Amino acid sequence: LGEHLPGLLQMVPEYHASLVPKVYPDLIEALLTPKNRNIGTFILALKEYLTDLTNHMDEGRPLVSFFPFCGPEIFLSMGLVPLNSEVLPFIVAIALADGVNSELDEAERDGLPGHVCGFQKVPLKAIENGLLPKPDLFITNTAPCDSSNIMYQLINKRLNVPVVMVDSPYYNNTKAFKYYLDEFKKMIEKLEKATGSTLDEDRLRRHVEMGNETLKYLYGLQELRRHVPCPDPGMHRVLDTLAVMMAGANEKLTDYMRICYEEAKERVELGTTFLPENKKEIRTLWSYSHLPNMLSLPSWLEDEFGSTYLECSLSSLPAENVGYVDTGSVESMIEGLAWRSFNFPMHRNVMGHTDIHKNDMLTVARAYQAQAALFGGNQTCKYAWTLPKIMSDVLEEELGIPSIT
Repeated sequence: LGEHLPGLLQMVPEYHASLVPKVYPDLIEALLTPKNRNIGTFILALKEYLTDLTNHMDEGRPLVSFFPFCGPEIFLSMGLVPLNSEVLPFIVAIALADGVNSELDEAERDGLPGHVCGFQKVPLKAIENGLLPKPDLFITNTAPCDSSNIMYQLINKRLNVPVVMVDSPYYNNTKAFKYYLDEFKKMIEKLEKATGSTLDEDRLRRHVEMGNETLKYLYGLQELRRHVPCPDPGMHRVLDTLAVMMAGANEKLTDYMRICYEEAKERVELGTTFLPENKKEIRTLWSYSHLPNMLSLPSWLEDEFGSTYLECSLSSLPAENVGYVDTGSVESMIEGLAWRSFNFPMHRNVMGHTDIHKNDMLTVARAYQAQAALFGGNQTCKYAWTLPKIMSDVLEEELGIPSIT
């Protein structure tokens, strides 16, 4: 690549060429390996999402920023522009070495402490600085944490943009979901009133079917990762999460999940692996979060130690909990989307009792035959500051699995 890079850079727009030196070198190296080649499909899906976004903004459609765990299908069915304003800085942090550092530093100079969630700090500063478009409306649920909720209060005051909250209960039982579904429906009513747009059943069904197809391959991959050796490279875990957050936005997201599934299925059928020949697999459960600003780390761990990335609490979306959205009627689609949101990572396992997170990870560890655990955390997830000790104790006591934090 090195000898061809100067010529390649002359063929792309000046702005794109200026970004190349800022990309993590180890990320470029990892992307060029055969096991990670399908990440290019995800990049094409993201490009289509952004192109649709900007084209629809140019048409003057209302711009709605939605919290990642809500999903875009409802907004697309209403002809709105669904801006995932927290995912876009996330992707910048994945790709570029200087990432979103300036926005984080500026937020802290503003008086926002380092332990408040960067997921909201960065979009706030990016919108104020004209790096992200200012939406007409923010949509969020009140999960997962106080840090997130307090930031949305600040966003409302600083940007003078209405925030529609879907109140999230602390429990996971039937009564709690009934309450959440009612809140979800009220959100749609408020959205229609604020934008003057109405929900189109056929358009909703089309996007929900796309999302269901994406989930079909995700569920298939989760089953395939139970095989020894694990047939699915670890760099996909972060992108799998992003693909589900944007599920239903376009068919290329489904293509990404499908190709991941087909490649993993072929490895299982042939009895092959993507690990180096001299490496014995260490089946590793990530017992909390992935590390988006170190996207290539799982690939390096595979090459260096044979440590595969089975699952984490952000990529785990068990089929038996979530299933598919029933497309029979508007009512069934709204209920299905609310159910998926209710059971989405961080909503399901962070909002309430620690036992939910603990038991989910124990279930995954058993099903995937995990041999070790890695807890990847960050200082802004304050509710997780005591979680590494709880998780390491329970994994050791229940399954004899050692943990690294």
